Amino acid sequence: MECPEVAERLWEYLDDELAAKEAAALAFHLEGCGHCRPHYRCDRAFLVLVVRSLRAPCPAPARLRMVVRARLDELRAGR
Repeated sequence: MECPEVAERLWEYLDDELAAKEAAALAFHLEGCGHCRPHYRCDRAFLVLVVRSLRAPCPAPARLRMVVRARLDELRAGR
């Protein structure tokens, strides 16, 4: 597997959507490629951060909730 294909298929790999043979080839490439490995690490760190945020969501500030609700009320009223 070459770098362009790894770049194209990286999110499928991270999401466990590749067939075993493709996943193994991509993992093998990542082990030896100093160009692709940092991209993998960055994308994986981003994915971990997203998953963590979904487990313990941070509530929106009260002022933001109030403004959004007011705007939704305006839109419903047809303004």
